[in-house]
Amino acid sequence: MVQPRLPSEDVSHFLSIPWCAALLAQPDVHTFVPTSRLPEDDARHSPSRDQLFSKTLRDADAVPHCIGFYKVPSPDASPNATPHSAPITAASQAADPAFLVRSCSLLFDLRPGVIGFAGSVHGGLIASLIDEAMGNLFLANHYAQGCEMEANRPLPPGTIDVDNARFLTANMTVRFQRPLPAPKVVVVTSSLDRIEGRKLFLAVTITDEHLVEFAKCEGMWMTVPRERM
Repeated sequence: MVQPRLPSEDVSHFLSIPWCAALLAQPDVHTFVPTSRLPEDDARHSPSRDQLFSKTLRDADAVPHCIGFYKVPSPDASPNATPHSAPITAASQAADPAFLVRSCSLLFDLRPGVIGFAGSVHGGLIASLIDEAMGNLFLANHYAQGCEMEANRPLPPGTIDVDNARFLTANMTVRFQRPLPAPKVVVVTSSLDRIEGRKLFLAVTITDEHLVEFAKCEGMWMTVPRERM
């Protein structure tokens, strides 16, 4: 997948917020368009077939702006201390595979239209933000792997090839830490925690510019080889 250009309105919006601009200006940070905001094809279909974030919530009073970013891995980085390569398969369980990009974040601009009970952001939307961030960790790895291929660099030992598998949400345990007010810009960060067989466990947090934590989650995703889809 060719990386699409970030919408200028999203870039300018977050760069106008000093703490967001500081995050995006960090060394080796790469920005990307989240899955739900990828451009539609000629038939007006989203590549991810998403409707919730791409259309329903893409409103001036809901979630008008969103951008993804991750730290670009160094060319000689090894994702873990026990080398192994290739996708997760029955034969790869003797080692501890990992992602090329272990963590990525999404910036969300939350407007008053997402408020639920007592003036705080609806809990169902908070869970959706978390799920969105988890899914984009796989997209970030897809992009990072593409950059390695373009540079004619092999994936470091231990790297999971995300292009050889599909990843599906299996379970989410969300803990609401405190009410999340709106309007507010938040960072939702998803990180690979551990892998058990075909189960991938991700850790997610929702924070603001002061690193106040509003919610956290342990998500479990299942790996399905593409030949089985």
